[in-house]
Amino acid sequence: MQEGQGIILDNEVKPALGCPTLGSTRGQPPHAALVASALDANNNNSSSNCGSESSQANVGDSKGVTCSKRSGGSNGFSSAGGPTPRQQEELCLVCGDRASGYHYNALTCEGCKGFFRRSITKNSVYSCKYGDQCDIDMYMRRKCQQCRLRKCLRVGMRPECVVPESQNVIKRQSKKKNDGDQPTSGKNATEVIGLNDESVTALTHVMPQVVPLTPDQESLINKLVYYQLEFESPSAEDVTRVTGFPLGSSEKDNQKRFEHITEITILTVQLIVEFSKRVPGFDSLQREDQITLLKACSSEVMMLRGARKYDVATDSIVFANNQPYTLENYRSASVGDNADALFQFCRNMCNLRVDNAEYALLTAIVIFSERPYLLEPDRVELIQMFYVDTLRMYSENHRNPPGSPSHFAKLLSILTELRTLGNMNSEMCFSLKIKKNKELPPFLAEIWDIQC
Repeated sequence: MQEGQGIILDNEVKPALGCPTLGSTRGQPPHAALVASALDANNNNSSSNCGSESSQANVGDSKGVTCSKRSGGSNGFSSAGGPTPRQQEELCLVCGDRASGYHYNALTCEGCKGFFRRSITKNSVYSCKYGDQCDIDMYMRRKCQQCRLRKCLRVGMRPECVVPESQNVIKRQSKKKNDGDQPTSGKNATEVIGLNDESVTALTHVMPQVVPLTPDQESLINKLVYYQLEFESPSAEDVTRVTGFPLGSSEKDNQKRFEHITEITILTVQLIVEFSKRVPGFDSLQREDQITLLKACSSEVMMLRGARKYDVATDSIVFANNQPYTLENYRSASVGDNADALFQFCRNMCNLRVDNAEYALLTAIVIFSERPYLLEPDRVELIQMFYVDTLRMYSENHRNPPGSPSHFAKLLSILTELRTLGNMNSEMCFSLKIKKNKELPPFLAEIWDIQC
């Protein structure tokens, strides 16, 4: 692709994290700034150019491409501080997304809260195109408003709790005057991500036959696959700094194993940050929303990465140091509370035969998922829906029989599983301090909102 056409990416590759050497605390940024530091990090020691022929990934290649590895910078791991209990995060009763609280008498996410409010205040009348039997989840909630509203009412959302529109006008005008209005609807998803009108036509025209991917979509998927592989593993230098994994049964050995797992996790999360920064559309978001998305998606993306590294022959997850981590290894490191569910998820993904392109698109969808406290949720949703539709088109073109929706539906169900695994990871982190006297490093404590 020539510069100035199609998707425009900043090819400057930045570092995993602006933190000091393993085990060191000198020069470490303040705890509250660790995630922002990772987002702002710069790295002149590495570069990548996925536009070159030699580095271009093939769409749908189950093996991917071989990418040059970055020369690793230093990374810091500190054990100062640890988790304290926090209220368990729950799921929206309407769509299964992460709930932000009780809205109009029911536990829901921000998206379903807003949808219910708009539907009631505007006296909206919807119709279902699918026989009034839609199973509302994070995908179908945007496809069928009638069934979504019906489920809102079924789970207990009460129209009488909605403030009338007339009472909201003054509040909105006051907020606009005080805070300033920053509209986000001026650009559509293709303008945000950088696609041309040809891609829009393919996505918006419903046709009975399978619609082929456009060249821009092919290029987009290639870029995602390339960066997925480029930021799949930490550098050899970083791996050598990780605490060893002793096999003894002493309390000291147990602590060393815990430190080993958390240090590997930090390296993984750093790579997730770097990949996210290069996903088309991410740099169009406000900095505050970028941080919100990174903090919310990191544990879910980490589960996806674990599934990609799962080895069915040994029933283990193989990390960058080529060491297989079994279910028993996780348990021996005091982080086995949700390991059974994680390994079952990995086995299911293996059986589904998810390829590199599908993993990359799923990761992008997870990154742009709706989260509480976003400043521009509509923009985030717009970008996510583009990736959802691209995944649908890819699935229809690359799975047998062509156009079959079953595989795409199975891929979407992964999103719900990831939310559950993410919540389980949070629960485990909350209990580490109380039940096992373990403390998370500050970087993980901050990005997962575990107060030290």
